[in-house]
Amino acid sequence: MSDDARLLLLLERLRRLGMSTHPLRIAGLSPPQLVFLAQIAQSPGCRLKDVGDALGVTPPTASVAVRHLEKKVLVERRPDPTDGRAVQLFLSRKGASLHRRAETFRRDKARHLLAALRPEERSVFLDLLQQALGSAEQEQGPFGEEDRQ
Repeated sequence: MSDDARLLLLLERLRRLGMSTHPLRIAGLSPPQLVFLAQIAQSPGCRLKDVGDALGVTPPTASVAVRHLEKKVLVERRPDPTDGRAVQLFLSRKGASLHRRAETFRRDKARHLLAALRPEERSVFLDLLQQALGSAEQEQGPFGEEDRQ
C-alpha cells in the first residue's frame, strides 16, 4: 500500500474514532457547524463578516451557517453598541455549554490517542505532523484552494 493511501486510511479511522458519542451527534450538529461555533466562541462579539473571513467562506455561506446555529439556540445576535446598523455574534448559554463539551471531548480523544505512545514517540509524532501540515499549508493555504471559491 502506498504511503498516501495509508495516510488516507489512517485519517478516516481517526475521523470515525468515537464520533458516535460525540456531543455534536447528540446535539444534531455537523462538524462544519462546530467550526462556526468555535470561531464565535474564540471571538465573542464578532460580526458575521469576521467569522466568514476567519474561516475563508463566502458571506452567504457564513450567513446560512449562523442562521442554523441561531435556530438551534446556540448563537445569538445582539446590536453592536458602536454601530446601530451592525450586529455582533455571541454564543448562547446552550452554545457555550455545547462548545465546552465538544472541546473536552476532543482533548480527551487526543489524550487517549497519544497515551499509546512513549513521551519521546509523542514528541516525534507531533513534530512530524506539524512539519507535514506546515508544508501542506504553505503549498495551498490552510483551507485549500477549492475551499476559497
